[in-house]
Amino acid sequence: MKAHHRRLLAVALALGVAAPAAFGQAVDAARASRNYVLNCMGCHGANSAGVPGKIPPMQHALGYFMYLPAGREFAVRVPGSSNSSLDDAQLAEVLNWLLQTFNRDELPPDFKPYTAQEVSRLRRPAYGDVKTQRSQVIEQLHAHGVTKIQ
Repeated sequence: MKAHHRRLLAVALALGVAAPAAFGQAVDAARASRNYVLNCMGCHGANSAGVPGKIPPMQHALGYFMYLPAGREFAVRVPGSSNSSLDDAQLAEVLNWLLQTFNRDELPPDFKPYTAQEVSRLRRPAYGDVKTQRSQVIEQLHAHGVTKIQ
């Protein structure tokens, strides 16, 4: 492993280990953050901030999607999630880790963590036009009074 990748892995692991257990259920934060590094960080960055103008941030944004079933589905059906080599339980764990680590304040009060069964049910097929799907979910969120997401 290159030195640069080792440093990024160390940062992500530190973030994961610092995160508390997810919403009353056990999450292996070190494993989830490692899976994030290996499967998601290449596009979304070490802190899930995305790439301005190319990849929208998940940090302080993904939690708002949890207000609607369509938003929960969106997070699982984007190509990076849907086509990931992670199994359903691992993907659920990574999504829950992202939500608890980078989106705790944006979650609905009645938030329910993802389960492997939910991920399995929602995962396929991957969205072909992510930008359009994201815009549609955001329009629905705005219609439901969730307006802090753009």
